[in-house]
Amino acid sequence: MHPFVSSLRPAVIRRSVPALVVLALAGAAAVAPLAAQSAYTVTEIGVLPGHTNGFAISINDAGQVAGYSEPTIPNMTQRGWVYKGGALTALGTLPKRGQYSSATFIHPTTGVIVGDGDTGDFRPQGMVRIGASVYNVFPNNGGNTHVLRVDTAGRIYGYFIGGRSTDWMGGMWTPNPKKAGTYTQTILGGPGMPLSFNGNGQGVGYQSGGTLRQLAAFWDNTGARAMQVLPARPEFTSSSANALSDNGATIVGTGHPAFSSIPLLWSRTGTTWTLRDLPVLTGDNQGSANGVNNAGVVIGTSTYGIPGTWQIEASTSVVWLQGVPREIQPLLDPVSGAGWLITSLVGINNSGQIVANALKGGFSRAIILTPVP
Repeated sequence: MHPFVSSLRPAVIRRSVPALVVLALAGAAAVAPLAAQSAYTVTEIGVLPGHTNGFAISINDAGQVAGYSEPTIPNMTQRGWVYKGGALTALGTLPKRGQYSSATFIHPTTGVIVGDGDTGDFRPQGMVRIGASVYNVFPNNGGNTHVLRVDTAGRIYGYFIGGRSTDWMGGMWTPNPKKAGTYTQTILGGPGMPLSFNGNGQGVGYQSGGTLRQLAAFWDNTGARAMQVLPARPEFTSSSANALSDNGATIVGTGHPAFSSIPLLWSRTGTTWTLRDLPVLTGDNQGSANGVNNAGVVIGTSTYGIPGTWQIEASTSVVWLQGVPREIQPLLDPVSGAGWLITSLVGINNSGQIVANALKGGFSRAIILTPVP
């Protein structure tokens, strides 16, 4: 399974009604009321020839999806694809000896695709497809490289670890104007691992390395691109920032008190971030926030764990509308959504479309959830 895709556990069908507690999203842009959202239509994304299961990784503002497909028995021959205009396009593999690939993002206007692949040793390297040509973004001898996003200027963002290093580092790779497919590397401040970037080159993730407590972190897109540790509470053994909005106003993630996970939201005023919890479904006590758009709509999970233990139920996929958590499974349109069981929500765009992974007929597929006006 790809490292960016959540565990595919079946959703729990809730009998309880979520508490209608409105959470003010300080610093988020003013938007029209969203709590009335009652349905999502479902669009299925197929798989590449010879494969039986498909998984999504991201969705852009044009509703285009990046992901990968694999055979019934995964054997490290997965192939990356992008879904655009109702059709799948294969990412391909790195030249010469590439054996697998995953597409992580397609830019909505330039069409540049980024992802991961190997050069014959199954060690992940960053790859980019420009037109019909595929290039290795950062040939990393003895190390691993993962690329997550590309911006309008062609700059690529991700993280890597060198062959002799013990710490992950964030990276930005700027295209060389004199030679297509070659890049100049900029190492982001750290030590830390970015997990997500927005369209403006801002990143979030967590600090790591040495004796530091793992805490959520933010990388801005100006100056030295230094790492800023986000606010945390003393009882957190660790925290992680999992996604941020394109306007840079909101970050979502997870905090970890002992034996627990709490969905978190950070709101920005100037250079200051304010932390607050996101509520979970009625009867639950844990969760995670994994995506957010400019309107402040958040996606993630809610679950119940026996206090003081690691015993937890399977998680339920939820969407926070104006801060109110709602289980998304019952919101599927009864016609297009018939038979689908959502296993994870992996991305949301600024139109409110959500890309998810789901089961139907024993197979996994990527699906697009489009809100009904």
